[in-house]
Amino acid sequence: MSRGQAVIPVMALGVLVILGVAMVGILGAAHAAAARAQRAADLAALSAARALVARLGTDPADEGALAAAARAAAGPAAVSAGGRVAHVNAPGPWPPVAVDVEVAVPGPLGTVATARARAGLEVRVALDAGPVTMATGGGYDGPLVHRDGKPTCPQVAAAFDLMDAAAHGDGIDLTVVSGFRSDAEQAVLFARHPDPRWVAPPGRSRHRDATELDLATGGGAGAWLAAHAGRFGFVQRYSWEPWHFGYLPGCGAATAGGDGDGARRAVAVALPAAGLPAWVPERYRGVVMASALANGVPPAVLAALLQAESGYRPDAVSPAGALGIAQFMPATAAGMGLRDPFDPMQAIPAAGRLLGGHIRAFGSVPLALAAYNAGAGAVRRYGGVPPYAETQAYVARIMALAGGAAALAPGSPSGAVVLLPIAA
Repeated sequence: MSRGQAVIPVMALGVLVILGVAMVGILGAAHAAAARAQRAADLAALSAARALVARLGTDPADEGALAAAARAAAGPAAVSAGGRVAHVNAPGPWPPVAVDVEVAVPGPLGTVATARARAGLEVRVALDAGPVTMATGGGYDGPLVHRDGKPTCPQVAAAFDLMDAAAHGDGIDLTVVSGFRSDAEQAVLFARHPDPRWVAPPGRSRHRDATELDLATGGGAGAWLAAHAGRFGFVQRYSWEPWHFGYLPGCGAATAGGDGDGARRAVAVALPAAGLPAWVPERYRGVVMASALANGVPPAVLAALLQAESGYRPDAVSPAGALGIAQFMPATAAGMGLRDPFDPMQAIPAAGRLLGGHIRAFGSVPLALAAYNAGAGAVRRYGGVPPYAETQAYVARIMALAGGAAALAPGSPSGAVVLLPIAA
């Protein structure tokens, strides 16, 4: 082969090498653009979700404001990573607890790399490993759980957790100073200060019912409680004791003192109007309040559960076969003695009984909601809120609807804004 003939294949080989190098470079640039797009999408989704969470629990009329806040937060985050937001969507029913973001990033040769990310609330409430004891020597004889080392019934503890989280969001730390006291413990206190104006005699103190908490009022806590405690079912019992708060819904049907419907009606009158959100339909407000009070459930939580389950539609039927305003599966309805799940006057009290039972079992509103959605067995099996996307969103949505979104906000031990998987 002559030298001239040999040059041609060498040149061809060189061209192929150059083209190969160019293709590798283009592919590398494309992969780099895809990686930049995914990073930009992740950052934009996290920023949008944080903005969304900051506004959870607002009035439903502000639904557009939620989406606007998410879009406004996503844009700068995407730009900081070299991309631009192509689409922002808050999936699911109101209020949304997650946000989807699509981001575009310039690629090689005029191409565009796109990526999607979803971020939102992940609930991280675990079963309480603290001691559980049974009360003796007072009017209440049910289980006791502890907050700040002080015993109280599970319903009061769960409501206090919601209130404490909301206060923490406002920079206030709530501390329990005293909870359940037996008659014998009250006798010791009375012997030290035998003045019934300041210390109730044994057998007369409301602390024996496990519904009362004495709370520290320093550092702004007293003013915060005066303004907000009613929203969580607590009322300052006595004008001369600014530290003494009682939980009006009580400790639930299974352990209540049994003073009947008349007492419940009196409690319903005493409970501040903030006990139920304004969006609860007027025709259901009475039965929701009564069902919550009868079972020790925060009224706003039961109201929010019904909104999340059916939007207060008594004829609702889910694809899985759940029925009525409270979305009972037929087997669960039968187990609760609920004859007609499509009758709200039967179904709402049954929902109150079921949710109240879960609160007594777990001492936590988020865990009780998770049990209502996924079953108590799943909560025990996973040692907390199960890692199911549906259950996570369900718990977060109800907490937001009930005005307790602070309990699931970033910085709280019970929840965080994280990247969530996007189904293919």
